[in-house]
Amino acid sequence: MSCTFLPIAVCFTPLAKWFLCLGLFLPFEISAAEKIRLAIPTVAVQYAPIYFGLKQGFYSAEGLDLEIHSMRTDLAIAALGIGETDYIAHGGAALRAAAQGFPLKLVFALDHKAPFWLVTRPEIENVNMLKGKKIGVSFPGDTPQLVLKRFLRRQGIDPDREVSYVGGQFSPTAFQSLMSGVLDGAVLAPPFNVLAEEKGLRILTFLGAAVPDATTSNGIVASDRKIRSQPDQVKRMVRASLKSLLIYRQRKEPAVELLASLFDLPRRTAERVYGYALEILTPDGEISREKVRNILNMMQETGQKTSTLQPEAVLDFSFLREVQRELAKGK
Repeated sequence: MSCTFLPIAVCFTPLAKWFLCLGLFLPFEISAAEKIRLAIPTVAVQYAPIYFGLKQGFYSAEGLDLEIHSMRTDLAIAALGIGETDYIAHGGAALRAAAQGFPLKLVFALDHKAPFWLVTRPEIENVNMLKGKKIGVSFPGDTPQLVLKRFLRRQGIDPDREVSYVGGQFSPTAFQSLMSGVLDGAVLAPPFNVLAEEKGLRILTFLGAAVPDATTSNGIVASDRKIRSQPDQVKRMVRASLKSLLIYRQRKEPAVELLASLFDLPRRTAERVYGYALEILTPDGEISREKVRNILNMMQETGQKTSTLQPEAVLDFSFLREVQRELAKGK
């Protein structure tokens, strides 16, 4: 099979059995670009495929003028509900909100492992030494803290009594707080785990591997109203995001260049960060039912009633699967 798309197309060995060929641009033109607002919690590596897609023109090729804004999770969910933003990328927290009755769905999954590393000051040599210490988290009840608490509990530490938390410590801020000694430990996402290690801070554990059932899944979340009223836009958003993810995974050189530029990293550091990114990103934009159940079960850590909602109720991969079929056929 060969590709004949214009202006450019790339064929490669499929990441999944049904992928045969991936066109980089649509074989038709969309006349007017739609202004699309996407909220993310912070600029982090798990969102790099989206920035990559913007730079490569995948979203504009779909007629989408995409703007990305950083927004706190609770505010982003509220903004999505009233239409002040079109999509959000706060996957795990959004799905737990859906289980509590917020009308929204995950339509595309970027990652399928918790993209967090527990990093400490160099003098803290093991987890037990965190007792009585200050650990930076984004804010109480958000996904990084939930994952951390589950890890600490399994290490024999009472996460509510034996450590204290400092909120407002997203990865860039937490990294600086660790360097200055304000914090003893922090939950960091790439590239800040790599930067921390290079600066002599200690990596205690990769939480995504240490707590495999504490799943997160950032991605593209849409409101039920958006899905009903603008299904064509949702499909184009999903298609651009899938192409962005696949090409980001396949083309190391431009992906590393993006990371170096986005986070102002030396190339060698950016290459290390790219390796971590491949470990946490999904291969094809989907996560399993079991992983979604893990996300919903994490509601227990916030004191919320365990949801009996089925995972399918907070997912809508119909657009993704339609796009997958079209790409497999070379459309």
